[in-house]
Amino acid sequence: MEKRKLKVKLRDRTGKEYVKKLRKNGLLPAVLYGPHLKKSLPLEVDMKELRSFLSQSDKAKIITLEITDQKTDKQHNVIIKDSQWDLIKGDLQHLDFYAVTRGETVTTTVPISFVGKSQGEKIGGIVEHLVRELDLECLPKDLPSIIEVDITPLGLGDSLSVGDVKVPSGIKVLTHPQEVVVSVVLPAKEEVKVEEKEAVEEVEVVGKEKEIEETEKEETEKKDEGKE
Repeated sequence: MEKRKLKVKLRDRTGKEYVKKLRKNGLLPAVLYGPHLKKSLPLEVDMKELRSFLSQSDKAKIITLEITDQKTDKQHNVIIKDSQWDLIKGDLQHLDFYAVTRGETVTTTVPISFVGKSQGEKIGGIVEHLVRELDLECLPKDLPSIIEVDITPLGLGDSLSVGDVKVPSGIKVLTHPQEVVVSVVLPAKEEVKVEEKEAVEEVEVVGKEKEIEETEKEETEKKDEGKE
């Protein structure tokens, strides 16, 4: 179980106004909770330190959270359980840390990394990424930072579902197995051309059928006239 260390401070106050003040001073509000904690702990994280931490090449999911206050320093092994963002500005607004315990399973989401270039792309297709993360359950030591999905074999019209995704042993995927993760489709204009071509072909077939019917009708009428 790889671990990285992040220093945070206990937050002695809560409330919207105080949280706004924190953000203005370059601090991010956060909270730590877990099944073995008596109560959740409000925290504050220095944004510069957090950016540096998140930009590290080491993408291990387990973090050693070093909590400092005036009385004592404590460490907790945690995962980032959730994050809240400002949808307009794109700024990180809040983090939820979840304390994990060795030997107990955790449930969390892990991002998907799509690898390779599909066969369908090489002939003009477009790759649609429909699911970008999976819900997983596993022991902390087995928790991956990403799940790789190789799309190289996919041709036009092909797709991969959650059930097709290979995960390491010891990991249970909670996302529905029939949910489509990625597919390779024709560009929108090409789809329109195909539909138009099919429509034209259908009209031509109908036209030919009608022409045959009229010809048969004329021949029948001629025969009837001959009999008279």
